[in-house]
Amino acid sequence: MAAETNVSDQTINLVLLGRKGSGKSRTGNTILGSNEAFKFGYQIETNSCAVERASRFDRHLRVIDTPGTDTFSPEESVKLRKHISEKSKGNIIYLLCIKIGRFTEEENTLINQYIRYVGQDFEKATIVIFTHLDEWISDCQDQGILEPKFEDFITTLDKNSIQLLNKFDMRYKPLNNRQSGNDELVKQIICMAEQITRQPSFSRAVTQRQCEPEVESQSILCCNFM
Repeated sequence: MAAETNVSDQTINLVLLGRKGSGKSRTGNTILGSNEAFKFGYQIETNSCAVERASRFDRHLRVIDTPGTDTFSPEESVKLRKHISEKSKGNIIYLLCIKIGRFTEEENTLINQYIRYVGQDFEKATIVIFTHLDEWISDCQDQGILEPKFEDFITTLDKNSIQLLNKFDMRYKPLNNRQSGNDELVKQIICMAEQITRQPSFSRAVTQRQCEPEVESQSILCCNFM
């Protein structure tokens, strides 16, 4: 009888996708717990995939940053798959980064291209990360909304955007990459990723609500974090 493999012995592969300026590299740094893992900024031109590894919360993480793009063609899909296969082994979870407040028709078009060309697992293996939460909160406060709630932003999305989120089973998280203390949110993202990979052939997706922390304990229980 084969010995069981502990979850902590497995590597979680996270691939960052999105437009240039969507906060992919900063998101990767937040997840890895390092501000220096991936270079970022408008003067940084990323033309190829980059990979960084870290162990966090007793989990082995491999994060792959990809070039920002406004369109995604079949040819780019082939390149992406080649890069991923060279840099990782096992199941892939995609982190689709979208700048909050800019969920536009261009984003919708790009997402549909990802769905069409990445492959059949994309919808079942994607978590949407809404970045630049700090800027959105600041804009809301400038408009007199002193305590903006992220879910209020979701209610403002048009029908097409909601339909796209539904394709990902409403798996999304807001993220402020400029602040420290994102550990609980990173745990939630890892929790989502783990539960997706535990499903047979990704046949069922875990919803965001299943990974919400207990308010009183402020800890993530669904993935047995210590």
